[in-house]
Amino acid sequence: MKIALITGRLAGSEVRRLAAELSRPGLEIVVVELPIPVAAMMTSSYLEKELPRHLEELKDVDLIIVPGFTSGDLTRVSEIMGKPVVKGVRYLHDIPLMIDAVARGVELSRVEPADELIAAQRAERDLAILEELKKEASRNYYFTIGVEGKVYVSPLYPIILHEVYVPRESRVEDVVRSAVKASGSGADVIVLGFPLHYNPRGLRELVDSVRESTGRPVGVDSPDTLVLKEALDAGVDLLMSFTLSRLREFMDIDGLKDKAVVLIPGEEAQGQEVLDSLAHTYSTAVEHGFSKIILDPILDIPLAGLTRSLERYVKAREMFPKTPLLMGAGNITEMIDADSVGVNALIASMGVEIGVEVYLTTEASVKTRGSTRELRRALDMCLIARREKRPPKDLSINLLVLKDKRRKTTPLQLQGIVVEAGERLGFKADPKGFFRIHVDHDSSRIVVEHYKPGEAAPDYTIIGVDPKAILAEITRMQLASLPDHFFYLGYELSKASIALRIGKEYVQDEDLF
Repeated sequence: MKIALITGRLAGSEVRRLAAELSRPGLEIVVVELPIPVAAMMTSSYLEKELPRHLEELKDVDLIIVPGFTSGDLTRVSEIMGKPVVKGVRYLHDIPLMIDAVARGVELSRVEPADELIAAQRAERDLAILEELKKEASRNYYFTIGVEGKVYVSPLYPIILHEVYVPRESRVEDVVRSAVKASGSGADVIVLGFPLHYNPRGLRELVDSVRESTGRPVGVDSPDTLVLKEALDAGVDLLMSFTLSRLREFMDIDGLKDKAVVLIPGEEAQGQEVLDSLAHTYSTAVEHGFSKIILDPILDIPLAGLTRSLERYVKAREMFPKTPLLMGAGNITEMIDADSVGVNALIASMGVEIGVEVYLTTEASVKTRGSTRELRRALDMCLIARREKRPPKDLSINLLVLKDKRRKTTPLQLQGIVVEAGERLGFKADPKGFFRIHVDHDSSRIVVEHYKPGEAAPDYTIIGVDPKAILAEITRMQLASLPDHFFYLGYELSKASIALRIGKEYVQDEDLF
């Protein structure tokens, strides 16, 4: 089989290199470079005129593959050339996957790019890249955090610290539940955040319970010296928010220098003083034998220094090329009323571009529910993209939650008798009773209570995740009887299911958006 890859001038040399690597007995690949700078500028009409000028180069070819970004239908081009002309992949790095697919007999399209056809292969390759990055990080790292379930702090695979706030009157089981959920969402280290004047009695039990339940290293963030000392006695793996004054206060405490410590600038530092303060704290820590140092240049909140603080991160990376930096993603997600999924994607892309190794996030408010999972996925997207030197798009993973990347439907043509929907049907009570529907985000499930007419307490509570399964159970138990009621239940359960998936609050009979 002989395949021709069509490309533009800028990508010509790289495509030829790939073609040479991928050619093998029984599969010959030639490259035809057209007089156009960027392959993405090609259109079907352009190819109708330009490809016939290269008949000599294409005379023995069985299949002509043009760039995936080419716009238009290639049916007419195929007719002119007398052989199949199809769309390949959008990006150079996916050419090997595409060639493998073609060699296996996969037919490419004249309309759609080949990316969709090789999505499964793309997913396997992306997963392989992430696994390789994790392996490389375990061999090339600054230091580790923790003993059991130790975490590698490496420039190759960034880690996430998830801070769980511990109120003064908190229960151990509630904190553990939050920590377990965070670890399951991608947190590498659990940081326990304590308020001012927290009573440290029972802190050891809390640290042990969180570590045992999650299998993750445990850190502590507190403004109180007493809490930090108790945390050290409890064997925590990481201490947060150490200024120069706090560092000096703890300098001679046994065991501290074996822990990972996050250093921050002095509280009064402004402008260039921030980095100067951080540098002074860093040099003091190094002089006194600290080796597991993480630097936090402080990511300021939106409209209060955010852009300047990003400049500070760039400078910090230049000043400390071999010391891990921390970026507080929660400073942004918690301080802007916008869906966290997009905010986390942007934070990750900026952080990975700068070279930040450690990210701190929280889910302290309802609007940031799910931020840890979002940030982990965003980082993975950016790591794959960085490895392949491409934008974080058109990968097998994404953060498109409320919108789609491309249209999946065709324009509708209304047929038959068209009726404009009018008023809703009036309410009619079901003699079987009524339902109250809830979404429990802590347990990640939908809760449906059935009440008999006139009763104040439910006789049945149905729990589940799948709205169809819940509705089927209601049907089997004969808890509803009217068609209108079943329609209503299907509508509300669908709303509840969407709310559960995206982390949104659900209130029965209220619009979701």
